Amino acid sequence: MVNSKNLTIVTISTILFGLLSKWLVGVPYMAWGYFDKLFIASFILWMLYSTMLYLAIKIENENYLKLGFTGVVFGLISACLKMGLDAIIEHFTKFSGNLIVTAFMMEMGILIFGSAIIFVLYVCVAKKKILWNKSMKNCTLGLGGIAGIYFAVIIYYLWQLRHWMEKFADFDIIKEIGEEQGLLNLSTKYAQESTVVGMIVYVLFFIVLWIALKK
Repeated sequence: MVNSKNLTIVTISTILFGLLSKWLVGVPYMAWGYFDKLFIASFILWMLYSTMLYLAIKIENENYLKLGFTGVVFGLISACLKMGLDAIIEHFTKFSGNLIVTAFMMEMGILIFGSAIIFVLYVCVAKKKILWNKSMKNCTLGLGGIAGIYFAVIIYYLWQLRHWMEKFADFDIIKEIGEEQGLLNLSTKYAQESTVVGMIVYVLFFIVLWIALKK
């Protein structure tokens, strides 16, 4: 059974994480070499979100002072690990020249890392076993559907990018700024749009994953 208290904490925390991330930084990603307010905001967002997930999994613990302290420590460690993952992602996306691909890699990093946190909390902190039952199968199908929708959106934007670049290839403005700059400008527009879908996807994905593991 799903504990309604920890599910409420996870649901509210995940929705707030998604909305605040989109509002404050666009994508909660820590770009190495740019230690600005976006980097700091992303670090804090990941720390707070990881802390809240820890509190949710251990909510029945009566020692709230100890729970709060260990939760913050867990959050700090998680944020530092995410910073390392972002450095790896940046290494592979730095020279892509296509911000749709860059945004996709960043959001895949969010999905993978957020899911890893939930699994670690469930298996290592709560010391639960993953049961492959009917509810788990249904939730897995739901997770697959959510991920499938996101992949379809990315493919659509990539197709749009290629379509319009081919259509406008002979236009004077493209000749003036160059095809590479034109590709960058248009991919920036589509990448910004895709991050809205990406935010909805990872919010839904994390909530459904939590429900799946707790059933």
